[in-house]
Amino acid sequence: MAITQSKAVSLNQRIEEFLLSRGAIKVGFATVETLDGGPPSVDLSYKLPGAKSAVSFAFPLNKDYIRPFLAKEDRSSHEKDDADAFAYTKALSWECADMLSEEGYPSKGTTANLKYRTEIEGWEKGQYPDISHRYIAVRSGVGSFGWSGNVGIKGFGTTIMLGTIITTAELEATDAIPEGEGFCDKCKICVASCATEMFDKEKSTTVTIGGVDFTYSARRNLSRCFMCCGGATGLHKSGKWSTWSPGRMILPEGDSDEELDPVYRQAIEKQKKRPPMPGGAKSTLKLHSQPDRVLPKVVLTCGNCQLICWGDKVETAKNLKILRQSGCVVQRPDGSIEALPPEEAEAEFNKMDPEHREAYC
Repeated sequence: MAITQSKAVSLNQRIEEFLLSRGAIKVGFATVETLDGGPPSVDLSYKLPGAKSAVSFAFPLNKDYIRPFLAKEDRSSHEKDDADAFAYTKALSWECADMLSEEGYPSKGTTANLKYRTEIEGWEKGQYPDISHRYIAVRSGVGSFGWSGNVGIKGFGTTIMLGTIITTAELEATDAIPEGEGFCDKCKICVASCATEMFDKEKSTTVTIGGVDFTYSARRNLSRCFMCCGGATGLHKSGKWSTWSPGRMILPEGDSDEELDPVYRQAIEKQKKRPPMPGGAKSTLKLHSQPDRVLPKVVLTCGNCQLICWGDKVETAKNLKILRQSGCVVQRPDGSIEALPPEEAEAEFNKMDPEHREAYC
């Protein structure tokens, strides 16, 4: 049943109040019309036939834990916060979807990440999402793209988790943030935070959604991201700093699949031979949709391109300095990891048994 304009506005307001009262910092609305012409991952009917609208919201990560993570002083606090934010955004999206369904508008919540269109050939390489939180967030005005392609908000930068609700309700769309009014000033510090140099500093990519153009950096080859954020490798080619990953593989300069695919396969096989990474975090939050489900443990080694940007060039530059002075991680045969100054890390690594070293470089 279609709802009138006045009811649509009222429902928008109630949804926004519902989400803001539960910790969201920004809420926006998109419709099939404002998403028209976008990539397949903004097709709302993929998850819910007959869907008319999407609700986007952002939830903040705790910045108090980010600098100790970047400095390699404390990994567990940010891991726990990230795991909780992941679980909470999913739970919140399902709670909101249940509320709308009970009012007569069939709706669906979504997971914050790790849900892909597995029916597409080669999905493992492309990792095409079932629904793009980023695209819906920028089209609905919740945030805007940073140069890295992460979505951010003024005052927060990209240190946020996005959530989406898909509904058959005919909601009133909100506008995208106009060009030049977003949080990103193109400082491109995010580019310097990637150990495997995933982002192009000059070339850009433009996607058009509902007649609005959105631009962010061109990616080089996705294998660079998979190896780095997946923890297979983490040493910057300078040898002066690393992510939390003890992997020390240096990638080729080229970006063709012919050059990177063999390295990617090799890196994954080497990673399997290492002792398990210590630590990791498991959210203790109960999912509204699946209260008995035990959430998997999250082990984070990177995410720097998201964590580095605080929406303030001075603070973001401080974060990069912290990261670059954090040293390099080595993993002992017993599985323990330690961040050491770069020269000391290299010396310690070279003293280890050759069979142990072979799993890292």
